Amino acid sequence: MRFLRPSDKNPLTGWHMLAVVLAFFGVTIGVNLVMAFAATSTFPGLVVENSYVSSQNYNELLTAAREQDAAGWRHELSAEGGILHFRLATSAGTPAAGLSIAAHAGRPSTSREDRDLTFVLVTRGYQATELLPAGLWEVDVEARRGTELVFRRTQKIFVAAPGTAP
Repeated sequence: MRFLRPSDKNPLTGWHMLAVVLAFFGVTIGVNLVMAFAATSTFPGLVVENSYVSSQNYNELLTAAREQDAAGWRHELSAEGGILHFRLATSAGTPAAGLSIAAHAGRPSTSREDRDLTFVLVTRGYQATELLPAGLWEVDVEARRGTELVFRRTQKIFVAAPGTAP
């Protein structure tokens, strides 16, 4: 460690200190820029286009959610082999009929793979027409009867890779 000690042959000058300070702050700023770019390129942080406009309807959304909970809907969202299955029944257990089901699925950490899914009626409820890749998804399901919104729920679901147990 003799080379680190200033001596008459090798004095520590102001230029050396400037180089040390610039190197330190250069590395710090460089790492911050790389991390900021990585953070903003993977998740935009945008949930709604205009938060002010969305906030104006918040009380109505809460009222609708309370009414939905009071109706006692029984719902089940599952993923089998990458295909989403959705079942909706009344509080008495009667399967809901005559509904159109749609969903918006996206990864919790990025908007790159967001997609809108449509469902078709099958024997035991409704089934998505599109396959979801393996991993964690956040799914916003809506059931409508005509133009009336009957049921809405956002749920995280894990889609297992083919050939693995969920």
